[in-house]
Amino acid sequence: MASDRPPHSVARPVVHRDVVCPFCGLGCDDLTVEEEPPATLAVRSTDCPVALERFSRTLAAEPPRVAGVPVPLAEAVDAAAAVLGAAQAPLVAGLGTDVEGARSALALAGRLGAVVDHALSDGLYRNLAVLQRTGWIATTLAELRNRCDLLLVAGPDPAALHPRLFERWVAPAPAFQTPPSREVVFLCGEPLDTTRAALSGLPVTVLAGDPAKSGDAAAALAAALPDPSRASGAAGIAAGDIAALAERLVTARYAVVAWSAAAFDGPHADLTVERLVRLVRDANRHTRCAGLPLAGHDNVIGVNQVCTWRFGVPLRTSLAGGIPLHDPHRFDWARYMAVADAVVWVSAFRPEVPAFPAGQTVVALAPPGTAFADEPAVFIPVGTPGIDHPAHVFRSDTVVALRARGLIDRNLPDAATVLKAIAAALPQEGLPC
Repeated sequence: MASDRPPHSVARPVVHRDVVCPFCGLGCDDLTVEEEPPATLAVRSTDCPVALERFSRTLAAEPPRVAGVPVPLAEAVDAAAAVLGAAQAPLVAGLGTDVEGARSALALAGRLGAVVDHALSDGLYRNLAVLQRTGWIATTLAELRNRCDLLLVAGPDPAALHPRLFERWVAPAPAFQTPPSREVVFLCGEPLDTTRAALSGLPVTVLAGDPAKSGDAAAALAAALPDPSRASGAAGIAAGDIAALAERLVTARYAVVAWSAAAFDGPHADLTVERLVRLVRDANRHTRCAGLPLAGHDNVIGVNQVCTWRFGVPLRTSLAGGIPLHDPHRFDWARYMAVADAVVWVSAFRPEVPAFPAGQTVVALAPPGTAFADEPAVFIPVGTPGIDHPAHVFRSDTVVALRARGLIDRNLPDAATVLKAIAAALPQEGLPC
């Protein structure tokens, strides 16, 4: 058969430029992504491990399943609605989805009278618990980049979770500082090799200390601010180093204290965050200082924003009584799973789900190829926000919702469409909320 293509011609790959990465919460919007047949993508503009891995996943076509049996989408939706309509204590969790998917999931939860929580809310609640108790002074990524002259990184290097933090938001010259440079101090944490490379042009101080005692170091630093000569050592850091850092902090024009709460260990990690927040408060008696709590994988910030503006309270909330009831301990998804009789689990950003309790009735919305320890009652494959369909996701600093465009058609429905269909197919009305 004759071809319309000129001899020796090669089809040019489709290249998408200025692509928004929806995965880690930094909101990097400068990616170059190339389509590779058949129906796969490759990032060409960065070596960020999160972007490289998430964009390059190959998703083979896969039908929905009910009790392990492939069925049409409409039949799977009806089966999910039947299961959920009979539930007495449902849980809508995971919630790894875009803003529209979160709206649809919370609307379904309102119909069901369900508890709602995000899979990654542990780190989020280490921050929110402190915000609820004491309030805080926080800044944005843009202010970090444009105004900060001293960045104090507390605890383990946040680049482990947010790989391009230093490349994108710290290494570039500040727009509103003279001279156009900044100093970076690591307190109770060693910078990764990639972080050292990104910061090679900046002065960097490492006060390694004990990461598990980051809160102790923050408290000692706060105590030294009024009179650095009276500083005491903490967390394995010498008193002289604490004193020198206190002097540098009070002379900074715009200091930022950054941390990733998900990297702190232990049952009282929120107390470490609280000491960092108090350090920021005390530093503001001498200079301008702000905190930068880093989070955002799987749009946890965006989902929490949607929950707060819809119900007036954040995640870890029950909608069973007609009035939203917020209890961050009782309605932690991992704890509530033990009493839930049906679970809707949404994981649109990645094909990893937890091992659900044996015998748990699960309706799972996740990418094709997701592996389950036990086959869910209903599995509906869905597309990835920012790849298979356009999506809004929130940046880690909560102030910016980014629009990620769809890049490729793999014939996968988005989570919002499936969740709306399940709500419409419920056999009876739940409690309005």
